[in-house]
Amino acid sequence: MHAWLDVTAGVAGDMLMGALVDAGADLAGVRAAVRAVTGDDVVVRSEQVSRAGLRATKVHVDIVVTGTGTRTWSQLRDTIEAAELHPRTRSLALRALTRLVDGYRRGHLVHEDRALGEVAALDVLADIVGDCEALRLLGVDSVSASPVALGSGRIRTSHGDLPVPVPAVAELALGWGVSRPDEPPTEPEAADDEPEIGGITTEGPARVVGRGDLGELATPTGMALLRTFASVCEPLPPLTLRAVGVGAGGRDVPGRPNVVRVLVGLD
Repeated sequence: MHAWLDVTAGVAGDMLMGALVDAGADLAGVRAAVRAVTGDDVVVRSEQVSRAGLRATKVHVDIVVTGTGTRTWSQLRDTIEAAELHPRTRSLALRALTRLVDGYRRGHLVHEDRALGEVAALDVLADIVGDCEALRLLGVDSVSASPVALGSGRIRTSHGDLPVPVPAVAELALGWGVSRPDEPPTEPEAADDEPEIGGITTEGPARVVGRGDLGELATPTGMALLRTFASVCEPLPPLTLRAVGVGAGGRDVPGRPNVVRVLVGLD
């Protein structure tokens, strides 16, 4: 079974998870995998929403602790390796985490012994493991994807304003086709409150600085998962379709559906 990802509106971990669940991945199975690496500190839930007139599944990854502890990237890897996960899910998740760490290392000089806040660490674990398990549950054995929209302008972080794409995303996009949606919003877009790593949001777009800018459409976690899953950047290939899924991001932007789509079929 082949899956083609439409990331022409951007990509983030929750958007991708929503698309895979919407295409038929068992949400209970995704929850079980996330629980294996986060315990009871994360709740995964879904709802049907509209994004610029398109029906979509919005998966929420709710962090239910306000811990002040920290974890290093190496500890996140240890958590995945020790968890009771399907071997394929574990392998994919470790590859995605390695890509994410490498993107931060090359873009921000962040190394594996760098400490993350507890909330950010749980968010990364839930997104990576949840997405990898959802892909496995769909029975997909190959993935390709469209060029990815990165966004435009600058975003505000705890360390100041950064250009879009932020350095980690730019590094993770090397060798992949990139694009920009034609119609920017007319107003700056307020983002959801999201955990940060080194001043960069780990999930969902950060606050846009400039009026009329698109902001961050592709997050570091989303890009790491995209590059782990997909081997080829291409238009929609010939498929006998078996399932279609639409996953929503946190914002509803008029005239620009904030979604990831997945088309699954036989090639």
